[in-house]
Amino acid sequence: MPSPENSSGRGSSLSNIILIAASLLLVATILAATEGMLRLLDIGDPDASQTSRLKYQQIFLPVMMPSVGSDGIAKFRTVDPRIPYQTILRDKPADGFRVFIFGGSAAAGLGYSPNVTFARHLERMLRDTYKNRTIEIVNLGIVALSSRQVSLLVKDVVANFSPDLVIVYSGNNEFLEIHAEKYAQVHATTFSHLLDMVAETNLSRALNRILHGGSQSPSLAEMDLSHEGLRATQNQIIQDIQMSKEEVTEVINVYESNISDAVTTAKRHSIPILLISVASNWEWRGRSDLPDGWLAELVGTDAAPTDGLYAQAVAILDDKLKNASGEDRHELLFKRANAHKMMGNYRAAREDFRAAMNVDPHLRRALDSANMRLRTIAETNGIAFLDLVEALADRNNHKIVGFEQFYDYVHFTPKGAIWAAAAIFETLQEQGIVPVSPQYDSEQYVRDRVTELEQLGSDFLDVYQWLGIGFDLDRIQNRDLWKYDKMLLELEQLVEKDPDNFRALAYLGNALFFKPDRAKDAILAYRSALEIEDNSEVRKNLELILSERSQRE
Repeated sequence: MPSPENSSGRGSSLSNIILIAASLLLVATILAATEGMLRLLDIGDPDASQTSRLKYQQIFLPVMMPSVGSDGIAKFRTVDPRIPYQTILRDKPADGFRVFIFGGSAAAGLGYSPNVTFARHLERMLRDTYKNRTIEIVNLGIVALSSRQVSLLVKDVVANFSPDLVIVYSGNNEFLEIHAEKYAQVHATTFSHLLDMVAETNLSRALNRILHGGSQSPSLAEMDLSHEGLRATQNQIIQDIQMSKEEVTEVINVYESNISDAVTTAKRHSIPILLISVASNWEWRGRSDLPDGWLAELVGTDAAPTDGLYAQAVAILDDKLKNASGEDRHELLFKRANAHKMMGNYRAAREDFRAAMNVDPHLRRALDSANMRLRTIAETNGIAFLDLVEALADRNNHKIVGFEQFYDYVHFTPKGAIWAAAAIFETLQEQGIVPVSPQYDSEQYVRDRVTELEQLGSDFLDVYQWLGIGFDLDRIQNRDLWKYDKMLLELEQLVEKDPDNFRALAYLGNALFFKPDRAKDAILAYRSALEIEDNSEVRKNLELILSERSQRE
């Protein structure tokens, strides 16, 4: 028979358990009621920036803010640190022609200065052609942006900044978020799942805004892939996850919906919009090219390559492709494309290069299926469309889009940016968006700029010609995405080590010229350079920034 002491102890424990459970239930009820009230009052709802779980893919609106330059002229200026400093007049001139360009890193010109973009070359061509008009072009290309963010930016610009033309070049980043989410799911823990659930509540978002002042401006240094701060390269991601055909199709469906929304926004305000198919480097295999011995390994001989050996390789690859799938299929198609190319079978090579691109498991290049949707949207809505893939292919004797146009998988070389701008300019004229000027020859512009590049001995001092390669001409073909950022760091270190290096100071001034909050530092660099050498181009850069920018920026 249990003693009174044991019965009393068990009763006390049971009472404690009931008390704890009741307390937890009460807390949960209060939190649930608070969450419900916040949702009812729209407090803590996701803001416009929260369009992606990836921090570097978020946007902050409005994209431009009122500003007054040193010249006293009222303007709007860009504020996002990922976008180069750009302005438009707050009071749009009667003769004004204002163009906004939207997209990801390919439009932004990742890897070079803002001059190595089709936006900059298009601006020059328009100004050369229509000298009696005030031409304003704002490049809102932002690294990693997908069509979802592009659609929201188009709405913001159309509502607030009176564009005369909208140009959309978007499609390379559609799989970034789903890849990151699938990767996070594979590596998630119970605790991380709980944190994700809490982070998605209105209560959590409201408390975060109270404590931290809301959304913070994004940084390219924040490459977080999930709420856990997972960091992984795309190569690591595709080793752990796979995308089914149905999932790929769904992403393309969402892409089509986002682009359609942007088109609807422009048409509702009677603003012309140009959709551009997104071109890619067909010759891109990945971080490394095919190894030197790939043919010998495939055909089983070390003999010098001949058309016969390449034909033998094609036959072997034909057989392997019958049952291949996934990454294996991508590699086999890529090898067969190279074999066809080496034999001079360029049509077959083009087909295989594009087929390999479309089954690349990295999914970092716009798929042909997405570009087909883009064309359909344009045709259905009766708007302008440019097939840039074909336009760039036409610049190559063999019609293969490759390393002459792109230094990596999607980012333009200086020549590629020039050719893309010419194709856009000609399309605008053909579509009647801008009038044809018989006196202006866009192809002469292309020839002149390409000749400049081919004869280049050092980077330009003129801030609006400067390529952003610094002292290393090999950076033009360097495949590193972040070579421009590394170049800027090198310049800062060089100036610190050698304060009397005129060209390093001038280049540093050019780099800082485009930073939204570095006007004061750019001015200092230019002045320091001019103390060493009186150069007309650097003096012009200094006068330009002094007249346009406030040193408080």
